[in-house]
Amino acid sequence: MKLLALTSAAWCLGTFAAAAQAIPLVYPKLSKTLDSLAYVDQWPMQQLFKQLPDSAGRDLVRVEQENFARHQPILERIVRQVGYPGFRQVGEQSANNFWLLVQHADAYPAFQRQVLQLMLTEVQRKNASPINYAYLTDRVAINSGRLEEYGTQVVYQGPGIGHAVPKSLRDPENVDKRRAAIGMEPLKTYLDRMTKMHEEMNKPKPVVP
Repeated sequence: MKLLALTSAAWCLGTFAAAAQAIPLVYPKLSKTLDSLAYVDQWPMQQLFKQLPDSAGRDLVRVEQENFARHQPILERIVRQVGYPGFRQVGEQSANNFWLLVQHADAYPAFQRQVLQLMLTEVQRKNASPINYAYLTDRVAINSGRLEEYGTQVVYQGPGIGHAVPKSLRDPENVDKRRAAIGMEPLKTYLDRMTKMHEEMNKPKPVVP
């Protein structure tokens, strides 16, 4: 069986439920665009998680990568035109979806760094999620050859299909303090959850008689 590795952004599958907006959005059309892009972005991973093949026989990992590349010029245009689309601009769900799309732009590290800088200002304005900022901080660190701050980016090591461990980590003794400061769960709790999801993703499918 081909081992399927659960990426560190996959924890968010299905977690961005739509919320009613008390204040009209600045960019309602952009909100819908981001939601559509995120749906396309997540579809291959959802199929892989469920161990469902593509109806056209495509390699879903390759489909995922092609989607990332196709979305990149759209994301760059959004940043040029509106800056960072935060909660007040596109709503919480769509702002989270924008972050998710940037999280997957690993082939464009300079763009990820640019967005991270823009995002910091929006986090300080309470216009973006500090937890999402932590994930992107770690992603940028890994893609720049530096150590993670929060341990969000994982690999799977050990016997069998392995268990989740951070790819790298600066000052591990104080990581839970850093995580708690922005509302994140303890690192061990997170790693246990990632391991459980990884096991579920790679569970042998029942044989249909």
